[in-house]
Amino acid sequence: MLTSVTFADGTTARISYFKDLGHALYTFDDDTIHVMPGYFGQPDRLAVTISLGRPGDTSGYRLTGLHVGDYLLTGTVMCTGDGLTPHPHPHSPDKFPLKDITDADARQDAADYLSDIASHFYNTFA
Repeated sequence: MLTSVTFADGTTARISYFKDLGHALYTFDDDTIHVMPGYFGQPDRLAVTISLGRPGDTSGYRLTGLHVGDYLLTGTVMCTGDGLTPHPHPHSPDKFPLKDITDADARQDAADYLSDIASHFYNTFA
């Protein structure tokens, strides 16, 4: 299924949803990320995994990372809880993409953006 969404900050993503897999690719201009449920088979668990990828990604999805302001976010995050707050993914706890953002406002903007993406995925597809 192909669709699109415009987020509160005005950015628009083209979404390719693979119903048989339960995954989606969100494409923002030149950035592509992979979004999927955080806990398969447990829909009552409020969690979404976002794979941001990196330049030169070899996953087959051509993930590029996600530009937020002046920053390029790469790696994987798990968004959990009522606000789908981004946290380090349990499989890569030492590679949390937000930890490298030194500006507190920019870090909060990036966290809010990831939460918005996770919320959209969870409320639309999960």
